[in-house]
Order: sequence, then C-alpha cells, then structure tokens
Amino acid sequence: MTIILLLGVCLLILTGIYRERLVRLVGPSNRLVKKLSGYRWFQNPWLSGGFLFVLNGVLFGATLLILYGLSFLLIPYIHLFIMVGAVVVSLGAWIIIQHAWIGERKGQLLRGFIGSSFYLILTLVFIYMIATLEPQFPGDDTFMAFIGLVMAIVVTSGAFITCFLFTGLMTRREPR
Repeated sequence: MTIILLLGVCLLILTGIYRERLVRLVGPSNRLVKKLSGYRWFQNPWLSGGFLFVLNGVLFGATLLILYGLSFLLIPYIHLFIMVGAVVVSLGAWIIIQHAWIGERKGQLLRGFIGSSFYLILTLVFIYMIATLEPQFPGDDTFMAFIGLVMAIVVTSGAFITCFLFTGLMTRREPR
C-alpha cells in the first residue's frame, strides 16, 4: 500500500510539472467550457467557487459510494482502477472550470481557494481524527487506523494542492 501511495505522490508531482500539456488536452472550444463560460453567475468568484466546492463534494461522495458498493464484490484491485478514474474525472472537471473562467486574477484565486477548500476541510477533519484517536475497546490496536488516516491526509492534501493549482493558480492562455 505504501508503494501505491508513493506512486500516487510521484504522479501528483508529474501532473504539476506537465499541467500545461494536460490543459491543452481540453481546449477552450470544449462544449462544457462554452456552456459554463456563458453563464453570468459563473463569472462571480464566490458562486463559481461554491459550484467547484459542491462539484468536488459530489465527485468525492460518488467515488466513496462506488468504492463502498465494490467492497461487496470479491474482485481484487478494482478499487485502484476506480480511484484512478476518479482522479482523471476530477482533473478533467478542474481543467474545464479553469478554461471557463473569464475574469481577473484575484477572482480566479478566490474561486480556486473556495472550491478546493473542500479537500482542505477534509484534511483538517482527518487531522482531528488522528488527534482524538482512541481504542474502541481495551487492548485495541489503533496503528492501522492511524495509517489509514495518514493516507487519507496525504490524498486529500494532494487533491487540495492540485485543485488549487489548476483552478486558482494557472493563468489562462489563448491558443496560438
């Protein structure tokens, strides 16, 4: 499991390095980009940040629901494919939202922070869970729960950084 977590961190670093190439895959002529950029409410950083916050919550919740449903099946390693798919869908959604923004830099930063704060809140919740971790019964070993929470912190903080990088920090460039 540690190897998979380290592989994920390495892929996160590569995503940050090659983010321009990823953004070019979903161009500004995308149907969803045109639809979102046409809405007046989307150009308000508070409303579009709230939209991104809810979108992140829905994607995260849907992934958890799918993983929970798959826990009843005895198919090994399928959860890894679901998690990779969730990352790809999230990156695609963040790139679409980044392309659809037409506004000033300050609003983009605000929108990116509001939207990605979903993962920051989750990170803080997991840190609180570690701080208050207690055995459920006498003699209970909490080490595995601690390891799971540390992995959750790494995943959610990585999602916060990546979401903020794509939706708040990237500048919009017109195609050449």
